[in-house]
Amino acid sequence: MSCEVSIASLCKKSTIQGGFSLVELVVGIVVMAIALTYMSTVFFSNPGRSVEPLLQIRAAEFGQSLMEEILAKNFDESTPVGGVPACAPATTPCTASGGLGIDGTETRISFNDVDDYHLYCGDEAGKTGWPLVSPEGVSPQGFENFRMRICVGYDDDYDGVINEAGVDELDAKLITVELFAPQVGGLGTAITFTAYKGNY
Repeated sequence: MSCEVSIASLCKKSTIQGGFSLVELVVGIVVMAIALTYMSTVFFSNPGRSVEPLLQIRAAEFGQSLMEEILAKNFDESTPVGGVPACAPATTPCTASGGLGIDGTETRISFNDVDDYHLYCGDEAGKTGWPLVSPEGVSPQGFENFRMRICVGYDDDYDGVINEAGVDELDAKLITVELFAPQVGGLGTAITFTAYKGNY
């Protein structure tokens, strides 16, 4: 008889199961709902902003290639291919700081010195910067709403101030390229590249 009691007690113990009560389930669902609501507001509050880093990366890549294009050009209109002899006041004068920009009827595909790109300094009428275009004047696919600004000036003391009055700074030109990626509400902050081109 004692054997039967022990088997019954074992059977009784094996039928007891663990689990959640209805109250515990409701509390768990409420906590999950609050957590999901918070996460959705943090991560999905502005879906337009998720594209902005991609646009900035594309602008930076285009800016790098644009800077390489500019630096491949001669220092000045009067500088021969190879850079020797360098332009100098006594022999072949460099372009005056007030005359930087295109020479005659040059177009971007025929630019031959870095200060020709000064054409794109400032803003197009009523708009920030200028449209992003290739040397052939075509807007590259995917860059239709991007804008650029390119300024060139003399700065051979490398202080970041171009064309200082009363200072003879004809041995280096500071090139500043600004690219503006589109944003939901217009153009974003400029991504800026700077480089120097030496007179040699």
